[in-house]
Order: sequence, then structure tokens, then C-alpha cells
Amino acid sequence: MASNSVFSRRSVLASAGGLAAASFLPKTVYAQSSMPELTTLRSTSKSWLWAAEDYANAAGFFTEARVKVNSNASNRGTNIAALQGGGVDIVLGDPGEALRARTQNLQIRTFIATVNRYASHILLKKDILAKRGVDEKSPQNKKIEALKGLKLGTTGPGAAPDALFRYLASTVGLDANKDFQLVPIQGGGPAILAALQQGVIEGFCLSSPTADMAVQKQDCGYLFQMALNPPTEMKEVQYIVASSGEATIASKRDALERYARGIALSLRSIKNEPEKFKAWAKDWFEGLEPATFDLAFANNGAIYFDDPTPKRALLDKNIAFINTVNQQMGAAALPSTISFDTVCDPSVADAAMKGL
Repeated sequence: MASNSVFSRRSVLASAGGLAAASFLPKTVYAQSSMPELTTLRSTSKSWLWAAEDYANAAGFFTEARVKVNSNASNRGTNIAALQGGGVDIVLGDPGEALRARTQNLQIRTFIATVNRYASHILLKKDILAKRGVDEKSPQNKKIEALKGLKLGTTGPGAAPDALFRYLASTVGLDANKDFQLVPIQGGGPAILAALQQGVIEGFCLSSPTADMAVQKQDCGYLFQMALNPPTEMKEVQYIVASSGEATIASKRDALERYARGIALSLRSIKNEPEKFKAWAKDWFEGLEPATFDLAFANNGAIYFDDPTPKRALLDKNIAFINTVNQQMGAAALPSTISFDTVCDPSVADAAMKGL
């Protein structure tokens, strides 16, 4: 469960979103007192993975949907247990968290999906790439084998970056526990970059903008750019989902439908108004050099679903992926009772999409 200190980040993110909202707000503005309020939690404060929610806040789409959303960051790899405590309504993260939570009898459901690429990238220091004779365009097997023996930063076991290393190891017959040195690092992007600078790690897996900042400031290069050049079987995935407790879905269904509607409006704008989304992102991801930001936007600006409704076929792929990762970890496969029908509730998104 998340500690109370996690929720103190609310004011930081909410204030940032509020300041950015001024130039985006729709003409119709509703009284805040008339809006239900939801609290969300994700691993890091800023990432392209959470941009659909942050953009919805800044561009006024949640206001249009008549819901107030307070976003929080934990700086931990997994957060789904926070749904048990009552202080968090929604957790954003990869479906693996939700799948494992269901096996532990946590009464949660995923109800929307926002990101359709496994957009946590693998980067190495450029001198290591040169020594091992690989780059982003090298054959997949050669790239994976180049990771052998390296100290690789992750956000911890059970989180998506750790899972990706284990999955890739399995595809070439390696054992991530023996052949890679997976180094759990808490503290999000800043901690990963500090670990690189101090020589604690030689590479890592994490999303942008940390990936782009590592290229800009830490002399790193991409080994796997997962948005544009993923393994063939991972070209479309259901990567970032929103989950809530079943009790929350029952008691706050109207607010969750409004949240889903705001996300749907955000996704529609990302697709149809890319320059507006880019202008917001340039301010939101401050600190990137112009050329680096342009590259980051080109790499990450199209990683989103058009429609936030969870997809049955893609959850089946998530289940197969997690079973492969579990085997690498020496853990049991997910039980056969874990399925789209027991993990997802698409009716929230279905209701939100009506009339759009």
C-alpha cells in the first residue's frame, strides 16, 4: 500500500496541470464544486506513458467531462496494492500488475487502456554499444545477447522494465537471473540517471523522457526503441491501463465514466490535433533540448490508442507475456481463471464513449 507521503505529490502535479490549462480550457467552464473528484497514482511524475491523463488535465478535457482528477507519483515500480487502502481511486500501470493482483485475490478491474506500444526503452552507454558491436538496427538476437553480464537498471521485480528484460532473455534461451545483472532502482528517472553517472549501472529500461535525457546528457544510445522498432510480436500491445477496485467501480461509477470520457477526448485530440498536443508536451517535458524534444515527440507522439476501451485480444497477449516472464522468475503461470472477463470491465469505457 502506498504511504501517506506519496499523496503529498498531488499538489505538485495538480498545480503543474492547472498552470498549463489556462490556454487550453474550453469555452464552457463548470463550477469545480459540482464535479466529483478522483485520485490517481502512477510510478513517475512525468512520462509519455501518462501523457493522456496529464494532457486531459491541462487541455481541459476532464473539465469538459465534469470530473476533477488529482494525479500522484510514487516513484516505485508497482502500485496496484494502493487500491486496497481507499486513498487511491485509479492506478495507472501495465496490465501485468493487474493480472498478478487478481491471482492474489485483489478485487480490482482494468477499465481503460491508453498506450498501445511497450514504450519502455532499453538504452546502453555508447562505449558499451561500440565494444559489443551493436546498435538499434542490429538483429534482435544479437542485441539481446549484447546484454549478457551488464548491470541493467530497472524499477524492480514485477514492474514492466524488469519484465521486458526477462521476456527478451527468454527469446534467445538466456536466463535473466544468471546472464543479466538486473539492478532495482527506486526514485524514477532522476535516480536512473544518477545511477548511470555514478557507474552503478551500464544501461537501463525506462520510458521517455528519461530515455531521451540519457541520450542527451549521459552519452547513451538506444538498443531497443520500443515505440518504433520493437520485436515483431510486440508491435501492438496493451501497455498502460487504468485499474480501480471493484468497490470503487460500484460506488464511483459515474465519476469513473467521466474520467474515461476525459481520457477519450484527450486521445482524440492527440490523434487529430498533434500540433496542439506537441505544444503542450514541449512545456510539460521541460529541460529537453529542442532537437532532443523533437526526436522524443517523433518517437512517442503516436503510442496511444484511438479508443480507450480495453481489448480482449491484446489482454490475451498480456497473459502470454506474463506467463513467459513468470517462468523466467521461477514463478507459476497465471491460473486459467485469469481472463479478459475476470480482469477487465469495458462497460465503463463503453458508457463514456456514447455520444462522442
